[in-house]
Amino acid sequence: MARAVLEIDADAIRQNIKAIRDFSGKRVIAVVKADAYGIGAVHICPILEALDEVSSFAVACVEEGIELRKAGIKKDILILGGVFKGERKALIEYALTPVVSHEAHLRAIEGLDIGFHVKYDTGMGRLGFFEDVLIKDRRVKGVLTHLSSPLDKDFSLMQIEKFKKIVKAYSNVDIHLESSAGIVYMVPFATHVRIGLAMYGEKPAPDYPIELKRAISIKARILSVKYLPPSYPVSYSRTFITDRKKKVGVVAFGYADGLAKALSNVGCLYWKDKPLRILGNITMDMTMVDLDDTDAQVGDEVEVVGPHQSFSHLAKLAGTIPYEIMCHLSSRIKRVVV
Repeated sequence: MARAVLEIDADAIRQNIKAIRDFSGKRVIAVVKADAYGIGAVHICPILEALDEVSSFAVACVEEGIELRKAGIKKDILILGGVFKGERKALIEYALTPVVSHEAHLRAIEGLDIGFHVKYDTGMGRLGFFEDVLIKDRRVKGVLTHLSSPLDKDFSLMQIEKFKKIVKAYSNVDIHLESSAGIVYMVPFATHVRIGLAMYGEKPAPDYPIELKRAISIKARILSVKYLPPSYPVSYSRTFITDRKKKVGVVAFGYADGLAKALSNVGCLYWKDKPLRILGNITMDMTMVDLDDTDAQVGDEVEVVGPHQSFSHLAKLAGTIPYEIMCHLSSRIKRVVV
């Protein structure tokens, strides 16, 4: 039996994608870069491949696109992170669609009879052409931009208006800018939405208007249970000292598995419905928890992510974003589709 298991609820993902399509009225470009945000692209993509609501996939780089093709994915794959000249052969061999956001990317695909999408920078300050540089090419299949602060309504509306003027120069192409958070703007001239976080049931805002179902849970097993005497230190640097005799469990899940060290002495794991306070510093492979008033024993499973806490909740406690927590999930966690 695995020490830690990540369960993927395929039905929940299907329901979330359908809910997103129903709300937006647009087909979904499924963003599965960074190994599907750490969840496992080879497990997630076959679920999405079978859905009519999903038109295509988006990854960060050619290597990620190749991985999906080798896993049997047939739908279009966008390469969001640009393209280098040395990647020309792979684009053709694996039928990958680059996103062009710089003159160097255009030069990299010069002479290739492949379609591509063009990205414009409307306020992100990262990848993309400015609005005064219109890329007109018969091979353009899509046009996109990136909302930098989708929870900032005024700035997002400015970006949308700027992008609206740009896309007037194009016809019969895919148009996409709305992310999981940006979907709330219901952009009428866009044809697709780019979705990552929301497909897993993580809401990017407390007042998110789409009902989503949790699709990911993580469980880890208890390695050790023992009683520590009063005034006894727990873990590195002795940041927790027992104030009385205490039942302490050691869980086979640490920061190398994706549990942020910032959750030390702050976060909880769950045994059944009971929160287990994290004691002391989270270590590379293990986390100590308070088992007082429980009959938990070695071999029991505890919840890291699940009904009691989401990635978003853990991220808030850790002072970061759920994407970072998810992307740090270790490959040694067993992935299971249920």
